[in-house]
Amino acid sequence: MHPLREEQQRMEALVRKHAWILEGIEGERPRRVLAQLVENQQAYTRGLLEDTTTADLAMPQVYATALIRKVYPALVAQQLASVQPLRGPNGKVFYLDHVKEAVVTFLTASAAGSQPLIEVDSAYGLTVGDVVTIGSGGEAETKVIAAITHKSVTLTENLAAAHAKNEPVQRAYTTSRTTEGGAVARARLSLTSVDVVAQKHALAVAWTSEAAEDLRATHSLDAEAELIDAVAGEIVREIDRGILSDMLVNAGAGTIPWSATREEGFTEPEWRRTIYDAIADASNAIFKRRYRPADFLVADADTVGRLEKLEEFRLDSGDRPAVGVQRVGRLNGRWDVFKAPEFPPDRILVGIRGDGYVYAPYVPLTLTPAHYDANTDTWIRSLRTRAAQRLTVPDAYAVVAITP
Repeated sequence: MHPLREEQQRMEALVRKHAWILEGIEGERPRRVLAQLVENQQAYTRGLLEDTTTADLAMPQVYATALIRKVYPALVAQQLASVQPLRGPNGKVFYLDHVKEAVVTFLTASAAGSQPLIEVDSAYGLTVGDVVTIGSGGEAETKVIAAITHKSVTLTENLAAAHAKNEPVQRAYTTSRTTEGGAVARARLSLTSVDVVAQKHALAVAWTSEAAEDLRATHSLDAEAELIDAVAGEIVREIDRGILSDMLVNAGAGTIPWSATREEGFTEPEWRRTIYDAIADASNAIFKRRYRPADFLVADADTVGRLEKLEEFRLDSGDRPAVGVQRVGRLNGRWDVFKAPEFPPDRILVGIRGDGYVYAPYVPLTLTPAHYDANTDTWIRSLRTRAAQRLTVPDAYAVVAITP
């Protein structure tokens, strides 16, 4: 059987096997991701039960599936990044990238030294601003085209040496146009793989004996069950924080400044709207590099509050996750706006969904038994996850930097 078909059948079997936990998850891709994570968790749990002589370590894993079901659909990675679960502690993640290739036309040229003019057999496919290389080997010179008139091409600066007739004109890719029999320019889409290794992330939660006793006596609630809900929220926020931090710190498309201080001659509403102009500039900076405009914004609560006051903002009335990063609306029908807790107050992250970041979970969650600290009369429970995360295309992100 073809390997691709085998993999498809394996994933379909996993989805059927874990259908009970996938109920309510929309979309084929999220269902497959969650099915693989549940399978990873069960394989890990089976290892604990087989390898330990006591069930103390393995018993907390009964909560893990419920946590996975609650945590992973709420992650911001599901909306802004590519989620590719690993089947082992290391593996490969894949992403698409644009690769521009310089092409050699079969146009030929003659050129004289100390002149800005070259004569070509045909100027078809060449445009003003193209970078061209005249000659070959050690005699080659790279220049920029300033003007084209029929077969006469004017360069922005003089050539240093004379070049013989019939030397090919080499140019960087700018257009798919070419001459009859000429080389075809290529801007190929490349599928790239990167090796990644799962890293451990740990988190601890504590509660006092008095809190557990009073909660049970007053409200008939189990502190451990409530703890699991609290832990789920903390996991989501911790993972989201790491992903957004990577995107923000490594944004490669540029930084657009915007001052919160109103300049002379502007009314307050007029100046407040100029933040929209800065976001548009950041989106265009991404477009120049990725050929796609940005489609999302992430900011802290106060900065999102600024955006909500713009006429172009439309509030999202749909369901929102109870924990983690929230989608709150859409700005001018162009960018989905996300509000992130603990996001830097002087930055707006502008980016393209799923185009530049991969989150690759391996062991979703490991919950340890509750540990009692007699010195403080406190119960402590830790949890850990193992996952790889990788920024693959920095140019998919830009930043609006806000000054007070």
